[in-house]
Amino acid sequence: MAVSILWYDLETFGRNPRHDRIAQCAFIRTNIALEEVAEPVVMYCRLPLDYLPDPEACYIHGITPQEAEEKGLSEYEFSQRIQREMSVPGSTVTGYNSIQFDDEFIRNLFYRNLMDPYSREYKNNNSRWDVINLMRAVHDLKYEGFEWPINGEGNPLFKLVDLAKAQNVAHENAHDALYDVRATIGLARKVLETYPKLFEWYYRHRRRENLARLVDLSRRENMLVHTSQRYTRQGGCSTVITPLGLLEDDRHALVTYDLRFDPKPFLYMSEDELRDLLFSERQEDEKIRPPLNMVRLNSCPYLAPLSVLNRQARARLGIDLLECRENLRILEANPDLKARFIAAYRFERKSVDELDPEHALYAGGFYSDEDRRELERFHRVLMNSGPQAAKNEFLRIRFQDPRIPTLMGRLLARNFPETLTADQHLSWKKHVYGWLQLPQEKGATALSDYVRLERELQEMSPDDPRRPIAMALIKWKDRLCSQAI
Repeated sequence: MAVSILWYDLETFGRNPRHDRIAQCAFIRTNIALEEVAEPVVMYCRLPLDYLPDPEACYIHGITPQEAEEKGLSEYEFSQRIQREMSVPGSTVTGYNSIQFDDEFIRNLFYRNLMDPYSREYKNNNSRWDVINLMRAVHDLKYEGFEWPINGEGNPLFKLVDLAKAQNVAHENAHDALYDVRATIGLARKVLETYPKLFEWYYRHRRRENLARLVDLSRRENMLVHTSQRYTRQGGCSTVITPLGLLEDDRHALVTYDLRFDPKPFLYMSEDELRDLLFSERQEDEKIRPPLNMVRLNSCPYLAPLSVLNRQARARLGIDLLECRENLRILEANPDLKARFIAAYRFERKSVDELDPEHALYAGGFYSDEDRRELERFHRVLMNSGPQAAKNEFLRIRFQDPRIPTLMGRLLARNFPETLTADQHLSWKKHVYGWLQLPQEKGATALSDYVRLERELQEMSPDDPRRPIAMALIKWKDRLCSQAI
């Protein structure tokens, strides 16, 4: 089985992966030495009728719905093509901040189109990786040999466009997916050439199984280095943590404690008090947030032994190992506090009944084996016999998961409208107009936002680069409304 890295990037029509849609996707496949082994792939995705793009997203990447319509595939074809690329055996799918952003869009894309959201991440020796924490680790643990941009507060910047420019990595057209992929590979190449051991460590420890041996919850007084956006400050993004334990209902969710901070203020707090401090948006000035973090072991966190933290790195990061060891001693002497820290992360999630089925990827659990087999057969029938045959056969099936019938009906309406009856067309138009006016996801772009966009357009100067994009978006909105009424 040939091992390869599939580098990818998405441009999207908004920032919410549950609601917003993908505009553009680009792939480059390399070997482990980061040499290209296949031609680049660039794809666009057409938008459904029941969705309005966020104008701010369009201003950033410059892609209009009309361009996506002209160059793109239907969302179902688009999802099938992406799944084929990502499911090539031996692939490590990698991007820049892809774990937190792009991968969530891919999971929701697959889920919305009744495809397995996760299997491409682990089957056939496949895996995921992400370069952004690689760059954070280089900054914090090595530093030399790179230029590090900072923001107005003096904190290091890890935006792709800023880092690529600082390292003289070619990035001619930021926010074009293919150029972003090439810039990501360029940064990775520089790390591989400059600090190959760090690169290889993080690559080898991208999987949960390798991290489990490092975390080793059976070991007392375990201290690890954790690099994450969560700890960003002027010195960097790394700290010394101790793993406390996994959540009972999630084998990937590791609760950790930041050992820079004294645990004594939390010794006598209840589980509920800790939870309030941890998750409340507003806190009284005298209250402090517990220095806890939930590290997802299946999301490529950067964890390393304490030995990677040399004297220069400790000074740069402001880490006092004597204080860290004393704080760990207090935690080890109070196992009940450690248990309460873990319990603070237990909270009620929204049930599948409280969410629209399209937004319930993480609410309803996994499909049963029987439902998964039927959905695999659905895709085969759709491919071999066409959408009408798939509709006639599968809309009559009583699936065990209540989300599937709604998702299947919308998949057919969005991608294969010719399969709808006259009554179904009327129902679909009602759904479209309802979702354009009042999307089911908080903060999603709605028709009322386009009223504001029309006012903003009147105030734009003729040479404002946003003007042609705003005009295209308003024309698109008018087209959707005329079809939905």
